[in-house]
Amino acid sequence: MQLKKETVRKKQLEKLTQSKSTWSKQLNELCLYQKLFALASWKNAKMVAVTLSSGSEIDTKPLILQAWLQNKDICIPRIFPQRQIRFFKLEKQSKIEKSSFGVLQPAKTEKEVSKEKIELVIVPGLAFTQKGERIGFGGGYYDRFLANYHGDTLALADPVRFFPAAIWQAEETDQNIQQILTI
Repeated sequence: MQLKKETVRKKQLEKLTQSKSTWSKQLNELCLYQKLFALASWKNAKMVAVTLSSGSEIDTKPLILQAWLQNKDICIPRIFPQRQIRFFKLEKQSKIEKSSFGVLQPAKTEKEVSKEKIELVIVPGLAFTQKGERIGFGGGYYDRFLANYHGDTLALADPVRFFPAAIWQAEETDQNIQQILTI
């Protein structure tokens, strides 16, 4: 029997909160970064989209630093009405603010990046399967964005986020991720 996404989301948030300050989480992230930086999709991308992580999410600061060290451009999402996200270039002087959900995002005055220029999107989430199925944080923002996105997508899934198969009910609007990196 498959569970409702909301049930899995709640359980995942509890598990991720418990593990967020552990060495094993940090070590798993280091191993994921190493795998990511060896991928052709990372090496070839000139514009990479990531979130500004917080809390129990996979820490994206090392991704941003590595991208800058390799002269890649980074863009980060901003939330818009009708549960839409658009991406804006992240530079050292970029203005960052908190959304009404408490998520760090670029100010509206920053430089928007067209979807076509983004070559790699590193998709956040709470649960992933090897087939690319995903449970996000709710709202369908990334599913809407990815519905007509044609670049590469991948996700970093530490052992707490990785499921051999989906235990949740898929929705018609779900967008699978092309590649799931695991430990």
